[in-house]
Amino acid sequence: MLSFFKYTKYIDLKHQTLSHSSLSENNKQNKMKIQVLFAIVALVFSNIVLGQETCTPASAGDPNVDDGPAITKALETCGNGGTIIIPAGKTYTIRSAFDFTGCNGCTFQIEGTLKASDDLAYWEGRNAMFTFSNVNRAKFYSLTGSGTFDGSGQKFWDHFAVNSTYRRPFLIYFRNASDVTFTKLTVLDSPFWCININESSTRITFSDVNVTAISKTTSRPANTDGFDTVECSHVSIVNSYVHNGDDCVSFKNGSNFITVENITCIDSHGLSVGSLGSTPGRPHMVSNVYVSNAKMIDSAFATRIKFYPSGPRHGPVFIHNITYKDIIMENCDYGFLVDNCYESNKTECQDHPGTAIVSNVRFTNIAGTTSKAHDPVVAKIECPPEGTCDLAFDQWNVVAPSGGHTVLCGYYHNPIGITCTPGAI
Repeated sequence: MLSFFKYTKYIDLKHQTLSHSSLSENNKQNKMKIQVLFAIVALVFSNIVLGQETCTPASAGDPNVDDGPAITKALETCGNGGTIIIPAGKTYTIRSAFDFTGCNGCTFQIEGTLKASDDLAYWEGRNAMFTFSNVNRAKFYSLTGSGTFDGSGQKFWDHFAVNSTYRRPFLIYFRNASDVTFTKLTVLDSPFWCININESSTRITFSDVNVTAISKTTSRPANTDGFDTVECSHVSIVNSYVHNGDDCVSFKNGSNFITVENITCIDSHGLSVGSLGSTPGRPHMVSNVYVSNAKMIDSAFATRIKFYPSGPRHGPVFIHNITYKDIIMENCDYGFLVDNCYESNKTECQDHPGTAIVSNVRFTNIAGTTSKAHDPVVAKIECPPEGTCDLAFDQWNVVAPSGGHTVLCGYYHNPIGITCTPGAI
């Protein structure tokens, strides 16, 4: 490349000499054209040398043919600093688990669709359809907003409705990824959790992401969490939309420094901390979560915290520094729920009272209406009987359709900003 640029410099010097010899205006224009041409050639040449190629994988256009190997080949060629393009109007069929490993400093532009097959036999027990393993300094985006990850979920939901032992895969899974942006993409019809950020992933940003899981039959899209943060840090979810049948965003064990801003959640189970404490002897922790400017519509819960009781089947729980701010709800069954007996029977919870440490959880400017489901109750706070429950409310303005605003409480000994009514336990 050095000799190439020496040659370019020689050409420039030659034309400078001609210019000093009083070139005509026409010759000056020709000189400029030649310089521009050489600049373009130099840019293309340098991009090739630096690995900044552009690859467009071939698609068979046949749903019975796996296009995954063609995309893998493109990653091998262009994954190190280059660009891979999935063109608009094209559907690439993924019939085997796909991993974006090898995308380091790469740009992955998706204008078409990456559609996973609905082969129940193949996908059973697989961790995920699309995995982002060790991806670093990468950008996944659509310019038009048409780029789609399609999990073909309907067949999985229908099957799970009659066979709850069937093990469904996640649609998107981040494993030890860092410095990744995921922008203007649609995540459609996941068989199970939609987007899972896990295994020490850090500095992941989602913006303008549309997550939907809507059944066309009587089968619910069960367990289709929109975003799940697990064992990860410094994750941002902004300007996004989730319409699903489970948690909109769930902050699970190991979530630290998570930000959610400007999100709309429809038909969800809310913006949830947990569930936590499911593993015997293993501490479960969530800390430094900031949620603001959320709109919660037709959901079972707007916000909630859920964890298991103590005892030999469960581990200790620590929740610290959680902020919910500027939340508006419409027709949600509960505005807020604390469940200290999650997926456990009353006897177990009485024999093994919860010991969770819940500290510095703050609600600011929470407003809107609940549904008729529990009218006049708008919130239910079941604090851990033998733990701590440091919750504070400022500008809590949630009302039921009747105009009532009852908050049921149990073991919430020092309520701040709300009036408690006994009866949560």
